[in-house]
Amino acid sequence: MKPIKRVVLCVGLLCGGVAAQAGLERYNQCDRPDLRRKLSSVPLQLGRWVGRDVEMDADILERTQADDWINRVYEDSNFPGRRLSLWINYSNTGLNMRHSPAVCLPGAGWELDEAATKVVEFKPQEGSPVNMTRLVYNQGELVQGIGFWYYIFGEGDIEKWVRTLPITNRSSHGRTTRGSGLTVEVFCPGQQDPNGESLKDFASALQTALEPLLPTDRVAYYVP
Repeated sequence: MKPIKRVVLCVGLLCGGVAAQAGLERYNQCDRPDLRRKLSSVPLQLGRWVGRDVEMDADILERTQADDWINRVYEDSNFPGRRLSLWINYSNTGLNMRHSPAVCLPGAGWELDEAATKVVEFKPQEGSPVNMTRLVYNQGELVQGIGFWYYIFGEGDIEKWVRTLPITNRSSHGRTTRGSGLTVEVFCPGQQDPNGESLKDFASALQTALEPLLPTDRVAYYVP
């Protein structure tokens, strides 16, 4: 095949892919429900955990592309000194989904310990059990445990199917198939909670407090 024909063929394939993506986006417009309340309404006391707000670096906050967020440290009142850091962020367009721990932490020099990473189920006071991924990252002698789960709001059966297609940009949680979204990340130094029991206790209390904020039209996920 002559070079000019190869160029024309490649351009044609590229244009076809772009057109197909645009067509899917027009056909598959998602609802983007808002949270029913602001994230700041999450109580500073969650069960035995007592929290305080922590200021967020303006540059980091801008990069998260979040429309609403809380950044807090919670301390176990039964064991002073045992602390968990909570980061929750919501985006009406779902753009915050691009910033999962699996993307951000390796870029900061943390290495995933796959053997210690597992799916953990926890139970809020009301409602069905929820799954989260308990990720474990190492950086030298430092160990960081993270509980991670997230929600997509306004995602129906068609959106779920479209997300399985190769054309969908799943690495960035393609905006074509996403409604609004909320991510939950709970950070715990590994030496403080080697078995993840404190993480499960906190997650249960947190999920109970989150329930009144979350739209009913939602799908829960836990794989980064």
